[in-house]
Order: sequence, then C-alpha cells, then structure tokens
Amino acid sequence: MKKNILISFFVFVLIFSLRAQMPPQQQMKLEDVQKALNLVDKAQPAPDKYKAGLEAITAKDSIAMLTFISSDWMEGRETGTRGYAIAAEYAASLFKLWGVKPAGDLPSFGGGRGMGGARGQGGAPATPPERTYFQEFGLKSTSDVQSSMTLQVAKGSALKTRTFVSGIDYQAMGRGGNPETLSAPVVFVGYGLQEPSIKFDELKGLDLKGKIVLILTEAPGRDNPQSLFQTKKELKEKYFPAAPAGGPQMAFMGPRGGGQPGRFNKLTEIQKLGPAAIFQVQNVGRDSDIYRALSTVRRPNDERPIVNKPRQSLSIPGVVGGGPMGGGASTLTITREMANAILEATGQTIDDLKKKIETTDKQGKIVLTPVSMDLPGTKVTISTIAKTALVRGINVLGVIEGSDPKLKDEYFVVGGHYDHLGAWEDYVYNGADDNGSGSVGVLNIAKAIAASAVKPKRSVVFALWTGEEEGLLGSRYYTLNPIFPLEKTVGYLNYDMISRPFDDTTLARSVRQYNVPGAEELVKKIRAPWFVTVNITDGTPFGDIAREMNQYVGLDLALRGNALGVGSGGSDHASFAGVKLPFIYYMAASTTDYHQTSDSVEKVSGELIAKISKHGFMTVFAYADK
Repeated sequence: MKKNILISFFVFVLIFSLRAQMPPQQQMKLEDVQKALNLVDKAQPAPDKYKAGLEAITAKDSIAMLTFISSDWMEGRETGTRGYAIAAEYAASLFKLWGVKPAGDLPSFGGGRGMGGARGQGGAPATPPERTYFQEFGLKSTSDVQSSMTLQVAKGSALKTRTFVSGIDYQAMGRGGNPETLSAPVVFVGYGLQEPSIKFDELKGLDLKGKIVLILTEAPGRDNPQSLFQTKKELKEKYFPAAPAGGPQMAFMGPRGGGQPGRFNKLTEIQKLGPAAIFQVQNVGRDSDIYRALSTVRRPNDERPIVNKPRQSLSIPGVVGGGPMGGGASTLTITREMANAILEATGQTIDDLKKKIETTDKQGKIVLTPVSMDLPGTKVTISTIAKTALVRGINVLGVIEGSDPKLKDEYFVVGGHYDHLGAWEDYVYNGADDNGSGSVGVLNIAKAIAASAVKPKRSVVFALWTGEEEGLLGSRYYTLNPIFPLEKTVGYLNYDMISRPFDDTTLARSVRQYNVPGAEELVKKIRAPWFVTVNITDGTPFGDIAREMNQYVGLDLALRGNALGVGSGGSDHASFAGVKLPFIYYMAASTTDYHQTSDSVEKVSGELIAKISKHGFMTVFAYADK
C-alpha cells in the first residue's frame, strides 16, 4: 500500500478520468472474432532452423533466471538504485556468456565503467574500443513536492483573492513538479479544438503564450449520438478512443497509467503554443463524487502491507516530454468549483459555457459555436517547492549481428522493462511478473538466437529498459538517442508481464468482447492457462507471422491491431510507436498482485514464460529474416 495521499491521488484521477479514458469498445463482428483469435491446442514440429533455438528455451531456465532477478537481493530493481545496477550486471554477464555482443555506450577512459583496455602513447586507446552492455544517462529525481494556488479576480473596483488546496481542489497530472512560482493571466479555450474538416476552431485569434489555459477534456457531444464528434468516425476515434487492452485496472493502477505516446493528444498540441500552464476540467462528472471519495476513511487491508514510501518522480532532464506525463507546460486537473471561481468575472459557469459551445437549432441540427475568450482581471499564482537530485539510468543492450552482408545493417529490437518499484524498510516489491518475467523473455530470445547455427538476415538488438514504471523513460531515451539508427530499425517486440496464466474468472472478463452471435463455440475453446493477448501494428507481417509460428507453440492468441504510430497501453512499445515503428506486444494475465509486494516468483508459470518466449523467438527470427 502507498500512503493515503497517493491513494487519494488515484481516486481523484480515476473519478475525473474514467469516463473520458474508458469509453465502451465498439461491438465486434463474427469475422473480426475469427481474425482476432488464433487457437492451437496441439503444436506441430517446428522447421529445422528453429529447433536449436527452441531447445535453448526451457521453463526450468526461465524460473532460474527469474528467481535471481526477482530476489530480495535486487531490492525491487528501482531505477537508479544499487539493486537495479546489480540486476543490470547480471543480465550483461548472461549476454557475454551466450556470445551476445555489447551494444551500449563506448567505454569512458576518464573514469567509471570501462576504464581497462589497451592504450597507446599518451593514454589513447591503441585499438577501437568495444562497446559496453550499458546505455547510461542522467535522470532528474523530484520529491517532496508541495504546491499552493492563489486566484485573484478583479470585478469592477473589487479584488477577490482565493486560495486552493492541492489534492482537494486540483491535482497535477504526473508525480512531480519543478520548484517554481508561476503567475499568469487566464484564457478559456472551450475544448481547445481546431478541426478544419468541420470548420470549428476554438483557438482562432487567441494568444496562449505565457497564459494559463482553461480547457474542457475530450470534445463536444460525449453523450450526444447526433454530435459530429460521434457521427464522424475519424473524430470519434480521435477524441473518444476505445479502451486500451487490459481494462481500467491496468490504466489506473500505479505509475503505469497515463497518456499513450503515438495517439493524438490535444494537450500536447496546446503545449506547442507556449502556455504557462493548462487547467483541465472534465467534460462530465460532479465535484460531489470527488469530495465523497476523498473523504471516505480507507482502512488498511489485512492482506496488504502498509508501506508509507516517500514519492518521487524521474524525468529526462533537458527533454520536452521527458517526464511521466509528457513534460511541457504543467497540466492540472481542477474541480468545477475551482473552474467556476476562475470564470467568476464572466458571470458564467463552466457548464453554461459548455452548453453554448454545442447547441441545437430549430431544425434539430447540431451547431458548434466557439466561446473562447481571455479573462481580463483574472490571474492565478502557483507556488511549487520540491527537492531535486540526479540519478543514473541504465539500459542493458546487446546485439547479434545479422547473417546477410547488406541486411545486417538493419535492426530488429527485442525489449522489456527491467525496473520495478523498489523497496522500503523491510518490504521489497520483487516484481517477478512485472516485469522480471518479460525481462526473462528477452533473455530467452537472446539465448535462442545465439544458439541458432544460422542467424536471421538482419541484426537483432536486445534491450532491458530502465524507468518504465516512471514513464517509459529508458525506451524513450533510446528512441531519442538510438545506438542503431531508427531509420534502419524495422520492428520492435515488447514483453511485459508474461508469467501469470488467466483463470476462468479473468478469462471471462477478457473475452467478453468476443461474445458475438456465431462465435460461441470458438470462444468456448479458449484455454485459460495458455491465453495471451498480442497487440500488433496493422498493415505489417506481424499478424501472419504470429499465426504461422503459433502452430509450433500451441498458445491461444488474441490479436489486437493498432494503427501505425499508435501504441495503446502504458508499456515500452509505446515509445517505438511514437516514432512510427511497428511493434508486437505480448501480455498474459494481470492479477491482484500487480504492483504489490506479493508479486513473487513462487506464483509464476515457467511453462507459460517458455511458451511465450518460444513464440517470440520464432516471430522475431522470421520477421528479421524477411
């Protein structure tokens, strides 16, 4: 358990955002279900070129590696800690043992890692130095964040001042904040939309630079089926996207929740216009629901430890979008009461203005009317204090060179996050499933390709990312500072939580979307212990390859397509989707042990890890060998 302020934060965000983030998925058709499900109950012998690699992947070895990675000695593998560094050295030693070449930074001869090696006259290296297994970079740690806010509204000759409290009246998106005092005028921009296709522009004629922008989330007509934002497919998908795979529990449990890189984000577009800060008010919802939830006394759960661990956030310094929620101007979610106080000088409430934006004329036609405006005499001051420090991030990188003289200069990346939530006092968040299991999957594929007599035509890079739990920081850093050119990178495989089998209850929830007329018998054939969700980029060979390779493994796959550039869900594939690279992303069941100290190695299935690793190995080999 986290301390009460952290629990309150998640309740606050959940109530404010649940409807906005989780609209119902569209009903599937029978042909969609038949295409999505690939069920193989009896595996066939694999082609000879895969046999040595498949034999290198075993359930026994998977459990052995995971036992070390998720042991108490690794101290929960929190980014920037000793435990994570030890785990990184362990992975590097396995790469070296198997003959996987280092693919990280060049060694530093001024101190630190890589100080050894032959030198010529004057201390210069006599031969070109070999890379290390580590891509290292600085991260900014922010903790003990405290903020307050003061509103000044001038109405005639009167000046009204009001103070608002963090955690009650507003909540910052993300877990950190820069120490600063910010004072700026306010501009209301409605939903903040610019949609030329329907001749609707709420930002026309407005200067947002240096101002606090007050904005409604989503788009007009959330609950109006006649709205253009519901009837036009492209607008509905843009502003009311389908729920990410995994459901609400995966979107809001712990640090993983947040935006989805690669998907349209209007806040990002607003940030490009240089505002001082953004205040967003939920399109729907009531303040009373929030206050009732925040005032509820939450008693400790006897089955969960009470861990009052201080909160910190990490970000990539000097990079816009380098933090948990994308960086840029500070974004705060505020209550309607606070929004109405900001709008006081206009004599209108946020809901009054919302109604004016979308109206119906005498013929019953929806009319969209911008009501954006500056708020003269209104100024907000935000004061934030925090402690900051620098810590070291470490990605572990290895590479196996391709067999084709020309295509070996193209790369396929296999990755999974290596970090978890760390330790506090006597409690360790071991992170066996999340994501020791996915890390073992990456190691398994590395071992399998290394054991194969013939390598794929293209080179394969193996990556264990740091900082995923803090906002995809390690993979994000790599896409900003790639060791191998992104324009030469052909695809990415992501493993995250691949060790916990579904049971009948969790399976029933996950396959609910497939319950359409005519698909009943197919759905009944799904076996909970071997059910795996696989997200892929549409228009790529991933789907066909995944189906082909499954005949040699025997999993029950649920394939879910994503447009190029879209990576739904908060794992490292989203960093690659954000730079328009195609991906395949495997995930097994999510359990109540997620982000708890009870996520231990005794509860995982080595057989499931091995099967998913074998499928990934052949999929990567086939894709990189095209």
